[in-house]
Amino acid sequence: MRKDNNEIKNMILAKLAQVEFTHTYAIGIRENGLVKAVIIENADEILPLLTIAERQASSHNAVWGVRVRMTKEKAEIAKTYAREVIDLCSVDWFENEYKVNGNKGSYNRGHIFEKLCASVMGGHQMDAMNAKCTECGDIVVNGEHIQCKLWNATVTTEPQVNRFMDEYRAKQD
Repeated sequence: MRKDNNEIKNMILAKLAQVEFTHTYAIGIRENGLVKAVIIENADEILPLLTIAERQASSHNAVWGVRVRMTKEKAEIAKTYAREVIDLCSVDWFENEYKVNGNKGSYNRGHIFEKLCASVMGGHQMDAMNAKCTECGDIVVNGEHIQCKLWNATVTTEPQVNRFMDEYRAKQD
């Protein structure tokens, strides 16, 4: 029997919650011309409300992925659960930064968001190219690891989370 998208999403997120290093997230939203970081502790409890499951293209075939799909309504939900909401920059500045410096190598909007969060919050960015969500957050602020996800970011894919689970089990043996 085929599972619906919510069942698939919840299954993927439940696996991720078991193995990820931190459950504190900075979720990027756009509001009133600003890019803001919504800091949520125990985000594993709220991610199902802020994400969708969808088929995503991979190098070999389509796979199930979980993606943040931020709407005004979902931004309000995120802010309800937020520890804090931080203004980072204007949307115009953010998009200009992407236009000038983005998409070079893998420096994309998500990496710009991570860099901004670390800078504004007084922390530092982890090695964005090699950091695994099972080993650290995207940024570290005052010793706290934080996972950063922009308004349309992929949280994980089914094959990726299955690899994380296999690695986790291998470490337990």
